[in-house]
Amino acid sequence: MSIPSLEFDPNTKVTLEDLHAQPSKLGLKLQPEEVDDYYTMLCAFENSIQNILALDDYYLPTDLERFKRENVYYPSKEENPKGGWAYKVTIVDSKPELEEARPLEGKTICMKDCIDIATVPQIFGTDAFEPFVPDADATVVTRSLKSGAKVVGLATCENQSSSTASNTASTGNVENPYCDGYSAGGSSSGCGYLVGSGEVDLAVGCDQGGSIRVPSAHCGIVGFKPTFGLVPYSGIGSLETNIDHAGPMTKTVLDNCLLLEVLAGRDGFDDRQDGAPLPKDIPKYKEITEKSSIKGMKIGILKEALEVPAMTEAMREKFLETAKMFESLGAEVIEISIPTHKVAPEVWAVGQRQAGALRKMGLQGGRRILKSTRNFDHTLPWTQESFDKTPPPVKNGIINGLYMAEKYPSLYTKCINLSLKATADYNKALEQVDVLITPTVPKVAPPHGIRDDSPLELIKYTIGLNANTGIFNITGHPALSLPVGFLPAANHPDVKLPVGLQIIGKHYDELSIYRAAYGWEKAYNWKDY
Repeated sequence: MSIPSLEFDPNTKVTLEDLHAQPSKLGLKLQPEEVDDYYTMLCAFENSIQNILALDDYYLPTDLERFKRENVYYPSKEENPKGGWAYKVTIVDSKPELEEARPLEGKTICMKDCIDIATVPQIFGTDAFEPFVPDADATVVTRSLKSGAKVVGLATCENQSSSTASNTASTGNVENPYCDGYSAGGSSSGCGYLVGSGEVDLAVGCDQGGSIRVPSAHCGIVGFKPTFGLVPYSGIGSLETNIDHAGPMTKTVLDNCLLLEVLAGRDGFDDRQDGAPLPKDIPKYKEITEKSSIKGMKIGILKEALEVPAMTEAMREKFLETAKMFESLGAEVIEISIPTHKVAPEVWAVGQRQAGALRKMGLQGGRRILKSTRNFDHTLPWTQESFDKTPPPVKNGIINGLYMAEKYPSLYTKCINLSLKATADYNKALEQVDVLITPTVPKVAPPHGIRDDSPLELIKYTIGLNANTGIFNITGHPALSLPVGFLPAANHPDVKLPVGLQIIGKHYDELSIYRAAYGWEKAYNWKDY
């Protein structure tokens, strides 16, 4: 490894204590005869750091004149009784004549509260640190505005975007649109409620283990986690770069098609998108889907998805009834066994812990990703106060990740290897069928847990919820949750809550998923079932 120079400021702030402190973190030390040389090199490195800090940063350009921010405010409890909103704003494109097509004209859209909107405070569901005010819009925001949508705010996300429940945000619980007191799912909880209740037409959610699909299933909407990298993640808060996805959450399949068509395609900033098509090469999802027919499709029931530990008998029966409905539309439905799916939840859980913990500490590297440096400065370093205000899923992730890095340093690599095996196994199964189907979640929306309860009590309702969703964040397969009916709440048979069916396809074959979903939606009104 070369160094650019040995020059350094004679008044450098680097001390010998700084030098010795670094190897001591590993339980190691320098030999006495090495100290002067390594001190010189560390001082020279500090000099390079200061030179870089003095340069102007380069970040996503945002035209605040064309996309003027108006009426930015934190909504009152009276205006936000169900907890879906994090911040309100009104943004429209003041120069629509610059765009050839505006497919989202007249539609309102919200963004999950980890998606950067310049000048709009981002709470990120937490009071562990103060709200962050971004300097620039995420790519998905700019693309939505140019397409004619009116951005109306940030939707609540769960605390540090780390729960499949909807009772962890520092701003309060997010209610299920079909019954107060029940989970809207997480972590894109506000998106699920706002679209499900009809307060907004469209939403952009984010998904690292089910955070689009779980709230979509609970709230009775269509939520799509596209192929890894199809939608740019530039300007969006990351949990772990190998599993980050952003995607559309909508009332209908065709609206989902329309929004994905707007969001998708490389933006040139995000290495998660290596291999993704350019925006000009994105298929006309809505036009093609409208003309499609489900007749002749081959659909595979993923056998092991019905055997995950949290699966209720009611959900299993509901799913199988729905699968038969595909047959009546002319599709062939067969059972497919993928034994890897039995260990999929653990491959996902273990595989993302170490890298996720390192990212939380500002130590993740090796990626070409454009992101605000101010965001990292805003949240780091951790303090006892910020850790105390952090929810159990995040604390647990940090503890798990650091434990794994210390005790099992090769395990992250093994999980990557196993994820590649899982990818190959799902790919092989998808050679036999057009799409696979599973229950999105193993049970209907649970009641909210008690916010100030013990860590185990707080997470007990979420255990196993993403058993059928998380693995597809690691393998990168596209997966959509489609509302297909209702089931009674576990603790109250008179309360009926939505059921979601997950449809999984080959990489970059979003169209087959849309074809199956639209075929079912067009034939059946899910609210009748």
